[in-house]
Amino acid sequence: MSIPPGLLARRTSELPRQLWHLGGLMSIRVTAGDTDGALSVVEQRAQRGYATPPHVHSREDETLVVLEGELEYTVGERSGVLRAGESAFLPRHKAHRFAVVSDRAHYLMLITPGGFEEMFQVVSSPATEERLPSADDVQVHTDPAVMAAESAARGATIFRDDPAERARHLHLLATSVGTTDSYRYLAQLVAGPIPVPADVIDGLVVAAQRIPDDPGHARALILLGILAESRAEAVSPRIPEILASLGPSLSSPVALALAYLGAHFREHSAALLDLLRDLPPEDLQRLQRCLATVSPSLIGRSWPTPALWELSAEEQETDRQWRESGAWDAATVQAIWDAETTAILAFMGARADHYVERNARV
Repeated sequence: MSIPPGLLARRTSELPRQLWHLGGLMSIRVTAGDTDGALSVVEQRAQRGYATPPHVHSREDETLVVLEGELEYTVGERSGVLRAGESAFLPRHKAHRFAVVSDRAHYLMLITPGGFEEMFQVVSSPATEERLPSADDVQVHTDPAVMAAESAARGATIFRDDPAERARHLHLLATSVGTTDSYRYLAQLVAGPIPVPADVIDGLVVAAQRIPDDPGHARALILLGILAESRAEAVSPRIPEILASLGPSLSSPVALALAYLGAHFREHSAALLDLLRDLPPEDLQRLQRCLATVSPSLIGRSWPTPALWELSAEEQETDRQWRESGAWDAATVQAIWDAETTAILAFMGARADHYVERNARV
């Protein structure tokens, strides 16, 4: 989706084209109004320390072309460094960022379709000279809140992390009840595209240890389970202290949340299965499947609900023949196993979240 070209022609062509933006010099060489909405070309010069906040576009793609210097960039899970003569494609719907890592850099940004350059024109100060701004230049600082709002109006989301606000919510989780808003705030961080600060994991573990007094903190287990997808090495060492704090008697919402978290960690299988042995059969079997060693004999139509969907002897034989005829190699078995596990984990997480939201006092 793009802004109507006629509107762009009236707006982007008439606004200032030479700007001081985030401490750099931005020259808008081609606007959407010049190209009937097809393309915008932005030239930038900046020095070390210039950086964009992590953000994602819903309407346009961006392409960086480095003319001088070096840019460090991240798009999705991929990172790299661009040098003179190199380029990187930053597609819509994928979070990305970039920063100048050389003393100075000179580069182009191509925006397709055009139109987002209007955000720069609205939030940045016109450059009185074609040079980088200095500390003596007035009105060269861009308000992050204004930039976030103007970006949102154009279909882009800027992700910001406020350490003070984060610390406030973590303190509430450690000391208070009625912390639904705090969990919502942390859920946005956990599910967002930017790396999750280590103190969030610490805070969620502290909250999980409060479950015996307030079962609503089972939400912490669900968020830790989501984090396990990308930060398993940081979450796994904390599982024993969480288990030690819970005690032998768990309510259904807490047990389901713990099963979802624990299903990511085969190394803790024995302790998890012992604590969760009273789960309903269908939930226990999902957990056992996620914690099991990869085996072709467990691949078939009965997961993730074998306790509810029992195959007849004939159906079991059909599955056996299907597996045998596939003659799968180890890589194929692993790929099928991982895909099934992902589906089971998604179901377990959704089920746990539903039960916690319906039954928690927090």
